[in-house]
This record gives sequence, structure tokens and C-alpha cells, in this order.
Amino acid sequence: MTNAIFCVIIGLRQKARACFLSEAVGKVPIKAEAKEFFNRPTRTDVAKMAGVSETTVSYVYSKKRRVSEDLADRVINAAKALNYYPDMVASSLMSKQTNTIAVLVSDLTSPLQMSIIKALQRAAIEKGYFVNACGGEKDFEAYINNFISRRVDAAYIAVKTNEIDESHIKKLLDYNIKVVINSARKIDDIRLCGIEMDLDFGIKIIIEHLRGLGHRKIVFLGCYDDAYVTDRRLPAFRKYMREFFSEGNPLVGIGEPPYESGIEDGGRLMARMLARTRDFTAVVCLNDLMALGAIRVLQANGINVPGDVSVAGIDNIEFSAFSFPALTTIDHKCYEMGETLFNMLYENIVTGRSGHRVLYPELIIRESTAYCKPEV
Repeated sequence: MTNAIFCVIIGLRQKARACFLSEAVGKVPIKAEAKEFFNRPTRTDVAKMAGVSETTVSYVYSKKRRVSEDLADRVINAAKALNYYPDMVASSLMSKQTNTIAVLVSDLTSPLQMSIIKALQRAAIEKGYFVNACGGEKDFEAYINNFISRRVDAAYIAVKTNEIDESHIKKLLDYNIKVVINSARKIDDIRLCGIEMDLDFGIKIIIEHLRGLGHRKIVFLGCYDDAYVTDRRLPAFRKYMREFFSEGNPLVGIGEPPYESGIEDGGRLMARMLARTRDFTAVVCLNDLMALGAIRVLQANGINVPGDVSVAGIDNIEFSAFSFPALTTIDHKCYEMGETLFNMLYENIVTGRSGHRVLYPELIIRESTAYCKPEV
């Protein structure tokens, strides 16, 4: 069926060219827009100008086989001279692939997610793939259905568990769309790829850093409560406070559904904590945005950071290096994460192999943490 459709497309193109010839002798009037479409340069034209085969032209654009730099340059230069663009619709009909990677995130304004998407996109372009990033709307099922309708080759799903459940993920897999998710979701399907930043380890190295500075009274601020089992930061905080300080009930400030984690949320939770107690010397926040909000509220209440209270975040977003004071944080390794995401999906598309990867964060020490102020 696919080959038949492709042949129809080619036949229509040839018929249109014949119509142009007829128009030249006054027989068939053709609209200017259609004339422009069917007169577009073809792969054959590019191959002739570049002095290469049509197959070579295809490989340059599909990136499915390596082409020497000299041949690739000749093809690209010829394409530019002819104003040629490959017909991706015809190509996808033949290959049954759209060379499209879909990305679905809860919030496209998230600096962390945008950094990861940027790195994923950079890796995808090198292999001839287009990245379609979606998010922000609450009807996530509509996105899933849209991915199926558009026949995307693969999808990176990074939304909250209350927004997309296991049935949505398996629906994509059933339509042969390759999927990578956060491994912490623990979906048992051999077709699925998983990736995870080990934030248990991240919390550990933050608390070790603060302990080395003499802090024992440490607060955790996060949006997720204990019911949100796929995020490990809160349980990790409790575990290491117990392990390092024998603290069985550490101070914790948590949000509630819909689990927002922006600057305002960090400030609001910090204000609540100050209303409860000021008997703490350090604050660990779920992410950098919440940490920036916490710092602002502390400063507004006359509390010096880091002189009175040290503050640390998680993610190492770009803003964190330019806040005042510059934020101590955990590097989420966004470039490595995005590149790894694409490589996993690409291997899954090409070979059918799925797998799971764990990445380990790195502590970035800046100005927002300092030695604990001695008790008077």
C-alpha cells in the first residue's frame, strides 16, 4: 500500500510537469502556486549538479549512512544553489518513519527541561531527526493521541505521574512508538527505555557538604509529599538525616497537589517554615527555582544568606550561577542527559534494543553555603 501511494505521488508530479508543457502551448491553465510546487528542484537535479548518485543525496539528508565530507559538501552546495529541500512526506511514506522525536513535559518554561530538550535536539539534528516539544496544557491524553496520529518515531515523556499513567505509555508502545521515561516510575515493560538522575545520591552529597560546614539543623523544602513515590528527594533527605545525625524527624516543608515547584512556591514554603520555627541553619530545596524563592524570603526577613542560613538547590540551572548569592547546587548534567536520551531512543528505533541508564549528579559549590554560625 505504501509503495502504491508513493507511486501515485510520483505519477501526479509527472502528470503535472506534462500539464506545464501543455500550458506552454496554451492548452491547460495552471495556477501559479501549483506551478511553483511542481517546478521545485528534485533529488535528481541535485545529484546531477553535484555529480553524485541520487542515493548519495538521500544519505546526506537521512544521515542513515556515512558520506564523505567532500561528497556531503558538494550535495549541500548544490542544494543551496537550486534552493532544494528534501520531500520528507514522500520519504516517510517509503520508510514508514517520520524522523520525528516527540517530547512531552509538564512545563515548557522549566529551565531544567528546556536545557535537556536543547541538548536532545542538538543530538537529534545530527542524525536527521526533528524534535517536537509539547507541554503546558493539561489535556495530556490529547498529546498522546496526537503523537500516534502523526506517527512520531519516538517520545520522551517527562510529566508528573498524576498527569500521564501507565496505560498512556503502553498505548504509545502498542503503536510501535519508542518511549523513554524516568526509570523511577517503575513501569514493567521490556519495550520501554528508562533514564534516571540519581537524586538519592544528589541529596547525600548535599547533606555531606553541609555537615562538613558544621550544619546539623537542616530543613528540606519540596513540593512533593510522601504519596508521590516516584520522586526520591524527600525520602532520601530523611534517610541521610537519620544516617548522619540520628535525626528521626527532620524539619520538612512540603507542598500539595498540583505539586508546583517554582520561585513563588519556594518562597511560600520558606515563609511557612519561618512561621513554625527559626531554629535551623541550612535549607535544602527540591530545585534551584524553589531555592531562589527561599533565599528571597529569608533576606526579606533580615536573615543573611549564607551568614545566618545556608541554602542549596538542585538542578544547576543557568540562573543559579547569577543569583545573589550564587547558588550552591547539584548539577543535573542537562547536556549529558539530553544526548543520552536521544541516543537511547535512536538505538531503540534502529535495533529495537531498550535499556535503562542512571546518571550521577555533581556538587557545585558556590556562595550560598558557608560554615555554620556558632551558637551563642
